[in-house]
Parts: sequence; structure tokens; C-alpha cells
Amino acid sequence: MNGANVGPAKHTVGAGESISSHDRVRVARLPMHFFTVAVAFFGLAVASAPWVVGDLVEFFYQPLLLALTHAMTLGWITSAIMGVMYRYVPALTKRPLRFPRLALLQLGLFVVGVMGMIVHFAIGRWVATWLAAGVVVLSVVLFAVNMLPCLALARGRGVAETGMLLALLYLLVAAVLGLLLALDKTFGFLHGNVLSNLAAHAHLAALGWVSLMICAVSYRMVPAFLLPEVELPRAAMWQLYSLALAVGGLGIALLGGIGGAGVWSVAIMLALLAYVVVLGSLVRNRRMPIDWTMRHALAGVVCLVLSAGLGLMLVRIDPGTALGSGVAGAYGVLGLLGWVTNFIIGMSYKLFPGFIAGMREVVGWPKLAIAELSLPRYRPLVFFSLNGGVLALAIGLITAQVVFARLGAIIVGVGGLVYVAVMTWTLRYAYRPSAPRAASDPLRILPGGSSRG
Repeated sequence: MNGANVGPAKHTVGAGESISSHDRVRVARLPMHFFTVAVAFFGLAVASAPWVVGDLVEFFYQPLLLALTHAMTLGWITSAIMGVMYRYVPALTKRPLRFPRLALLQLGLFVVGVMGMIVHFAIGRWVATWLAAGVVVLSVVLFAVNMLPCLALARGRGVAETGMLLALLYLLVAAVLGLLLALDKTFGFLHGNVLSNLAAHAHLAALGWVSLMICAVSYRMVPAFLLPEVELPRAAMWQLYSLALAVGGLGIALLGGIGGAGVWSVAIMLALLAYVVVLGSLVRNRRMPIDWTMRHALAGVVCLVLSAGLGLMLVRIDPGTALGSGVAGAYGVLGLLGWVTNFIIGMSYKLFPGFIAGMREVVGWPKLAIAELSLPRYRPLVFFSLNGGVLALAIGLITAQVVFARLGAIIVGVGGLVYVAVMTWTLRYAYRPSAPRAASDPLRILPGGSSRG
């Protein structure tokens, strides 16, 4: 079968619903588009980071740093998570996407909005920035239109689906608050301290959207990768609810200036430590060996603990001081690069090739095994460069040593660009029917026992 022969036949999806073959192909390809966007923004971010480290050591709230931060949080992290959700949410909930064609419009708006925000943050044009932010908010709303019916109406919602639903709600809140913060630069209608409002937006996004999502996804992925001898404990669900509640409390405390930020910060740290405990029990009782995917995940957990410790320090240290600014910068670096990026890179080693292999089968292209879509020999370089560079960058920021911090950013950039090159090689097989040279071996083994070339 080839791509041209895919007809309009209907396929049952679940709960009596069906989806056309054209939409099956569209949905199968959709995550690849988001992953390609994510990898491109990651390359832009790590290549740019060494040039703005001096600004970060000086003070974290500056135009170029805002541009770089949003390239990471929106361009890299949010794009990657959206791609995963477009693949896994329909599968987990057994409900098809209501509007698969709308998803392509959502992707286009997202890319245009994020690029507009990055460019106009960098040049300090606030009117254009909030216009671009409005486009991003519209894109997020369209994303929710496809995701919420699947997640909210799912029967017997499990841990992963519950966490995804809570995280999606925080994405909506964080996006709207970000738009309001940009509008405030023009119209000046928000009350309260600028840094407190900014901190609320950052924590709602980084903890409510990203970290809550990672906790939820890892509760699904880690057992699948490690095959632990114990079941996921019921405490996992309570951990998600506790984290969601604590993040909401912190956001309200920061926005309202009502106090209690320290209490909610401690509650967040305890919820994250509970996640570490749950994950640790799965790792200790594993039946599968630790591979590079899990090495990245475990390194991310270490960075998460370090980041949580710095977050507690910020409760007592004024971020407007030299020390506070350095700690805030290190807190963000350990969180975004150490915790989140480690997790995404590690999981991408399994998810990206797997999604591409499945997509090629749906489209009707020659089948490929996951191993044929991977370049594992570069993984040690990526792992050690990323984690060594993150630690050096964080230490340089805390000690206000520009040279040391820039060296750390360069090391991160080397590993990051190698990762970008490797993933670009993998992702290209989502857009071309040809196969890698190694796939010409007639004796190769494919899933399902086929040796089709």
C-alpha cells in the first residue's frame, strides 16, 4: 500500500466513534510537525544562550533574556508537549480528535505567535509583543478545543489523563496572564509588584503547565520503559492534585500580594519530592536496564531537587539584589534545562522514532524499525554536555562569574546542537518515503515480522 492509495474508509476509534483514513493520516503526521518546530526552537535557544549570559549574570529581567526564555518555554518545551499530547491523548482516552484540521491552523498560529514574541521581546516593541502574545493565546485555546473533550469526557480517567487535564487548564491560565502582562506594558492597568506578577506567570507556566505535565506523562512512560515489578501507587494521583493545588495557591499569593508564598513554595517542594519518591520506587523495582532515556530522566530529577532548593531560597532572598538575581537565574536554568529538557530529550529517543514508524505505516510508506530511525552513538555526548554545562552555568550565575557561566552555556550549546542534528536526521523520515541506507538489508527484522524494505 502507498500513500496515494489511502481512501476515505472509516476506522473505529472507540466508544462507537469513527474517523476517516484521511484524518488518520493527518493525525498521525501532526506530532511530527510539532516535534520539528520544537527541535528548531531548541537549536535557536542553545545557539543564542552564550551571547546573552552576560545579561543574565547582570539581571534576569531584560529583553534578550525574555526572548530566549520564551524560545525555550514556548518554542521548545510547549511545542514538544503538544506533539506528545496530540498522539497520546486520543489513544489514552479512546476518543478521536474532534477537529483534526483545526490542529494544523493551531500549529500555524502557534509558530507565528511565538516567533513574533521572540523577535519583539528582543527589540523591545511591546505593542507588537502583546499582539503576538494574543495569537499564541488563540492557538492555546484552539489546542484546548481539541484536547478538553478527550480529557474531560474520558471515562475512568487515569493518573496520566488527570495530570494532563490539570496541566492544560494551567496552560490556559498562564497564557492569558502572559498576555495581560504584555498589555500592562502599554496600558499600565495591573496592580502589584512587577516582579511578583512575573513570578506568578513563570510559576503557573513552569510548574502548573510543564512540571505537572511531566509528572503525569512520566507516570505513564516510566513504567512502560522499565517494566517495574510494582504497580504505580495511588499516591501518584494525590501527588498530582497536591502539586496543582500548591501551584494555584502560590500564583494567587504572588498576584494578590496576600502573603503565604513561602508556605505554598514549601508545599510545592513537598509535592515534587513525593514525585521523586514515587519515581524512585519504580526505578528500584525495575526489570529493564537503565538506558540513555532513563539516565536523562534521573539526571532531570536531580536538577529538579536542586532547582526546588533554590526556589525556597528565593522566598527569603530579594530577586532584585545581585545574589537574588543570580539565584533566580540558576533556578530557571536548573528547571528549564536541567529538569525539563533532560526529560524531553530522554523521552524523545524512544517517542520520536516510534511515532515516525507508526506514521509511516499509516501513510503506507516502507516500514522502518525504531532502531533504524535512531543514532544512539551520540547520546553520551549529548548527556554529559547538557548536564555538565547546566551545572557550570548555574554555578557561574550564583557566583556572578560571567566567564564560567558562558563556558557552561557553550558546553550546553555543543550538546544541544548535536542533539538537534541527530533529531533532524530522525525527523526527516517523517517527510520522505525513502529509508536509511541500513534499511536495505533484506534480513532486517521489522515489527510484526515483516521484512519489507
